[in-house]
Amino acid sequence: MKSKAFAHPLFSAFFWVFNSALLLIVYAGYLPFLAPAIISDALAGEVPLNLLLPFVGLVLLPTFCTIAAAIPKWRQLLPPFQLFYGVEAPLLILCLVRFFWLRDLTSGTTLLLVVAAVGTVAVALWLHKEVQETDTSAWWHVAGLSVMLTIALYLVMLFGFYLLPVAFASAVAIPLVIYAVVLLPFFVLLFGLWTMPLGMTIVYFQAWRKSLNQFAAEHGRWRTAALTTTVLAVWAGVFLTFQQQPQNQAFALLEKPPETEQARQALVQKSDLIRQGLVNAYLAPYRYPWYNDNHVYDIYRHFLNFSEAQAKAIQDWHSAFTSPFRYRGKMDDPEKAANLYAQFFDTPILRGELPSIQTAMQSTFMRWEAKAGLLDINERRVWLAEQEVRVKPQGDWAEIELHEVYRNQTLDQQEILYYFSLPESAVVTGLWLGETGDRAKSFPYTVAPRGAAQQVYNQEVNRRVDPALLEQVGPRNYRLRAFPIPPQGRGEMHLWLTYKVLQQDGKWQLPQLHERRNLYWTNQTKRIVNGKAGDNQQWLPDALPAGNAQPTTHQVVLAENTQVQAVPFTDAYQLPTGKRFAIVLDDSYSMNAHRADVVQAMNWLQEKVLPQNSADLYLTATSPMQPKRFENWQDFDPEKVVFFGTLQPRQMLQQFLALRGETAYDAVLLLTDSGSYEMTEDGKGVLTMPAPLWLVHLGGLQPAYDDATLQAMQDSGGSSTTQVQEVMQRIGTQPTLGKSTINVVDGYAWSLRSTTPPAPEKSGFAPLAARQWITHLSRTTKSNQPEKLDAIHAIAKQNSVVTPYSSMIVLVNDRQREDLKQAEQQRDRFNREVEDQQLPQPTSMSPVSAVPEPAEWMLLLVGAIVLGIGYQLRSTGWLHKVD
Repeated sequence: MKSKAFAHPLFSAFFWVFNSALLLIVYAGYLPFLAPAIISDALAGEVPLNLLLPFVGLVLLPTFCTIAAAIPKWRQLLPPFQLFYGVEAPLLILCLVRFFWLRDLTSGTTLLLVVAAVGTVAVALWLHKEVQETDTSAWWHVAGLSVMLTIALYLVMLFGFYLLPVAFASAVAIPLVIYAVVLLPFFVLLFGLWTMPLGMTIVYFQAWRKSLNQFAAEHGRWRTAALTTTVLAVWAGVFLTFQQQPQNQAFALLEKPPETEQARQALVQKSDLIRQGLVNAYLAPYRYPWYNDNHVYDIYRHFLNFSEAQAKAIQDWHSAFTSPFRYRGKMDDPEKAANLYAQFFDTPILRGELPSIQTAMQSTFMRWEAKAGLLDINERRVWLAEQEVRVKPQGDWAEIELHEVYRNQTLDQQEILYYFSLPESAVVTGLWLGETGDRAKSFPYTVAPRGAAQQVYNQEVNRRVDPALLEQVGPRNYRLRAFPIPPQGRGEMHLWLTYKVLQQDGKWQLPQLHERRNLYWTNQTKRIVNGKAGDNQQWLPDALPAGNAQPTTHQVVLAENTQVQAVPFTDAYQLPTGKRFAIVLDDSYSMNAHRADVVQAMNWLQEKVLPQNSADLYLTATSPMQPKRFENWQDFDPEKVVFFGTLQPRQMLQQFLALRGETAYDAVLLLTDSGSYEMTEDGKGVLTMPAPLWLVHLGGLQPAYDDATLQAMQDSGGSSTTQVQEVMQRIGTQPTLGKSTINVVDGYAWSLRSTTPPAPEKSGFAPLAARQWITHLSRTTKSNQPEKLDAIHAIAKQNSVVTPYSSMIVLVNDRQREDLKQAEQQRDRFNREVEDQQLPQPTSMSPVSAVPEPAEWMLLLVGAIVLGIGYQLRSTGWLHKVD
């Protein structure tokens, strides 16, 4: 039988006032201000489903309940009291909590939301009918109602912490209704929200008691007590299990570096647990609403004038009750987690856990904040509106021009950045920046010492003035930056880049993108490749057909007594004989993904190279483990290597040099992966290698190198590649072509010859030749002698090419040019700093706009109401200043 209180006229009036006020807020405030952004982002796939569902629920729930209460037949089945506190209240709380309070869900909060939602729907289906149950349904009803009753009681106890402060404030705030009758629905709405836990408890308790009595009559009291106890015990156990936070265990595992191979292997086997713990700590501000929060203490201490001990005791109780929503750790844990993640997994956490961090950024109803966070991660700030590639063939080589148009999608100036690579024999010959599509009216480049160019560029970016900078940051790696792309609606930026490249296998190789920052493209990006529509899926095609271009011999006189000759190499490459090599193996964690490549490379060396040569193997190690040297390869099994920790190429090479002793080698090969340039530290001093250094990047080239590592390759006569076979072929082939040969690369043999013409020749092929000459000269020039590097820079400037020592910078005014002249006179003009050491970090700070958004107007209104209440409290003498 249904209680008469359920149909009391006073409660019916309350129900209609509450829902009318709620519908007014939903349709006049909630939908107009929040719905457009939510729907737009949902269509773009940027709103998680678990956030979209409560958004829809906040609209449909009060609408459906109001309609249900207005239909007599439905009202008889489920009176307003049961409808409100048994169905609408719990679902409304769930939607409000998920949409406005919780962000990135943990397993515990997900369990709580799912159980409460399913339980509410099940109870709603049960409440409206008289119980004529089977044995099976009776068991489920008792179990379900027991769980829902515990959740309702939990809410009552949680709300109890705020009962006294709310009652205290309400006693003074109620007189405001006398002055503003329009606020009456607002107070009714607050009253309804505040009484929801108590009303839910009443409804669920009566339903639970009725179901329990019926079950006891059928099955006896002992079985009833056993069922209830078991259900509550299982629910408590499952709930507590899902509340476990893994960060403390992860921190404990990584507290001390492992000192044995077995200890390292044990940690690697627990990498999933370590990953979960570090990610949980890093995202704690987004996963736990009460992250380092003591607001209850502040309320009781400063608002209600409780003693220090009393306020602290209440806060401790509140912290215990809210443990599912409270992070159990320290304020500096996110930073600590990011550092430990990089040390253990050998990659920045933002790169390694991008999907999880993106989800955390997206999980908020404040779409402006979500977009700000996603901008920091994806950096989709500047749209590539147009791109055109033009190829000008010149026989077996071509000049290629890349023209791009950038349009800023934000209200702030932005910088774009590319990391890309070109064939080792290619050479960049030009860079321009302009506001229109006419290159003749754009700002041209200046070839400057790399350190001076970097200094002036960064200086001008800080001044918010236009520059562009193109640097060589590896044997075939480049970094391009341009600033500022004007704010949205204030124009666009045009950039031109030209380079010269030799044909390879009947193709013109295009720049290969390694990374981009701030830039994105869409299907609407206009692309033209040699007059034809291009592909919108990637930045550039891998290559373009070179037609019938046949390799030919080139001879270029670059200076008096200096002639560079390029001869097509059509013979078979040869492997070295009688040489001794040092093979240095990267032992860091990220090499786990390339174990198969390591095994393949080692097997190839043993089968193809070691029978005619010898090699020592060096295995690097992170502290406190020590690196090892293997002279007998039979003592080394790559399948059993425990890749662990993080090391940078410079550290690996230092370990090799410490173990080498006086052993002479013909080449040093470092087998590593693509690395993390963001984690590179500026090297102090130059690494002097005993033989040509080759960095073999299994899985892809590293985007950039610090200058010390780059110098070690340049000085020693080595380079970088992705295949150990290429290294051995170049080492074995070049000596067979004579002492004058300085390089064998990309299908051509380059040699240096003496000649005495009256003056250097003017030739379009000269920049390609100058590139090889500079590479040769760098092997005999010390980077700590700027006067020696000036001679190499002069060649680059004369031939307008980018080199590891000379960068291209675009300047737009005389002051910048004067600053560059002064920087070029400094002794550190060739010294370049490592930049971009850290990826952008997620931020919860939303951008500040000059004009309040609609949602901000609502906050201002609420703030005005709070100020009014505060004024009333002070005027009545209830509020006193606390010293």
